[in-house]
Amino acid sequence: MADLFFSKANLVIVLSILAIAGKGFGQIIIDEPPLKIYYDRTMRVTNFLKMKDMRDVLHKDELLLGKNRISGNISYNTGRVLLGEGDKPQIEYRKALAFFTRIRFVEEFSFNTMFYKDFNPLAAAPWIADYSYSIGRYNWRNNKFNYGYENYVNNKYSDNNVTFTEKFKQGYYFVSFNKSLSDSLTKKIKLDNTTSVKFVFFARYAFDYLNQYNDIEGGLLNGKSTVGLSVRYTVYKNIYLESAVYYYPEQYKQQAWDPDYTYGFGYFNWRAFRLSLTYGNWAINRFPWNKMPYPMYGFIDGNFRIIANYIW
Repeated sequence: MADLFFSKANLVIVLSILAIAGKGFGQIIIDEPPLKIYYDRTMRVTNFLKMKDMRDVLHKDELLLGKNRISGNISYNTGRVLLGEGDKPQIEYRKALAFFTRIRFVEEFSFNTMFYKDFNPLAAAPWIADYSYSIGRYNWRNNKFNYGYENYVNNKYSDNNVTFTEKFKQGYYFVSFNKSLSDSLTKKIKLDNTTSVKFVFFARYAFDYLNQYNDIEGGLLNGKSTVGLSVRYTVYKNIYLESAVYYYPEQYKQQAWDPDYTYGFGYFNWRAFRLSLTYGNWAINRFPWNKMPYPMYGFIDGNFRIIANYIW
């Protein structure tokens, strides 16, 4: 009876994602204004920090320069990595460069990739991938739906075509909804024009998943579902706090590194050629009443990053 209930729950999540995604693709509303013809500035920009994008750097109007279609960042990532469950795992420290690219092809629909260059190959826990990728609608505005496909599983550069296909099916399809704090409440806590509070309600579904023995299981209606809520509070001058909670309708499908909750904080400036400092702890965390497979896991095992943004 319990299996039947959870199968129905999975079916509801799958149909909800497909219904909302179908509605969204059938009624694409273009939020962006027509692109201006370059050059909208009266003189060349020579102050690097005042440059908006690579067109201001190179002073050319070609190769999609200045169209805001391509953006991303380069970051240095570090943190402790626990290898093996239990009280005495092997300890390594990650040292990696990451290259993030966002290619926006229409409205807020984009294809996104993250590639890592790890300088300590021993720091290779199951939740650390060589690369990740996603495609979907990512609209930051209030009262907007987002949907698409994301793959953050343990992708490796050495994977062959068969393994890549298996891991592709372990990625998840998602739908989410943005809800910001009302203007009246925001005014009461506002410290500057960056102050904001945003909630994101989300549901995810993966057709395949790894069980506790690392065997692949799943299917169209027997996959892995997750629902949750995240919140991001930008306090002052792009300094933020964030957290998220997750619920697994079929808890036995929760992997050892799947979190009950995540958290992070830092300073993030989305503008081009700006540096940001962030921290995020996105794996393993468990509520006190749930079993903790990695007892030594803690704050130091999160991801510390120094980020440099660019806009093409």
